[in-house]
Amino acid sequence: MSDKLQRYDEKHPEAVQDRPWVAPLVDVYENNDEVLLVADVPGVTKDSLQVHLDKDQLTIEGRVEESAEGTVLGREYQSVDYRRTFSLPGGIDHGKINADLRQGVLYLHLPKSEALKPRQIQVKAG
Repeated sequence: MSDKLQRYDEKHPEAVQDRPWVAPLVDVYENNDEVLLVADVPGVTKDSLQVHLDKDQLTIEGRVEESAEGTVLGREYQSVDYRRTFSLPGGIDHGKINADLRQGVLYLHLPKSEALKPRQIQVKAG
């Protein structure tokens, strides 16, 4: 964790986060091949974004890096960090999950395993 994220006080040795975590807004879509999560994470860069998969728990964490452009004389805007965890449904092919970040929007592609994909059964005439 970066120094900005934690403060250490000798009287209270636990780490204290400087900024709040918020759950990013997420849209979820499903088609025949995949479940698609689309998460809004404005200000998060590829380097400050992490996607973790532990068993069936998928976690998105993103940190907005503040850009200091001089001495702060007043502040009304507070940066936030993003965190959200999802329980994945059965039938997701964990090995094929991929993600891309475009203009502050994270696209998480969760491919369905072949067993879950709909298929057409051919009927044979006897």
